[in-house]
Amino acid sequence: MSVTVYVADGCRHCKALLEDLGRRRVAFVVVNLMAEPGRIAELAALTWERRLPVLVDHERCSVGFEGESTALADLGLAAPPWPPR
Repeated sequence: MSVTVYVADGCRHCKALLEDLGRRRVAFVVVNLMAEPGRIAELAALTWERRLPVLVDHERCSVGFEGESTALADLGLAAPPWPPR
């Protein structure tokens, strides 16, 4: 079983989370929103937050790492409007 982690290039919190998961040997699937911007809508359906990293473990979502996160806009990523239309 693995978790899904939404990240983006240039997000230091994303990098720290991935390193931590690797150290703890947690199986994970990475969704890099820089490489797959079309998946931002998928992320928006999971959480109202517009920040990264996001870790999805079955039906639970965790936003940030060690209390820190980066706004999608700060990474140059456009988030869908909230609330969804």
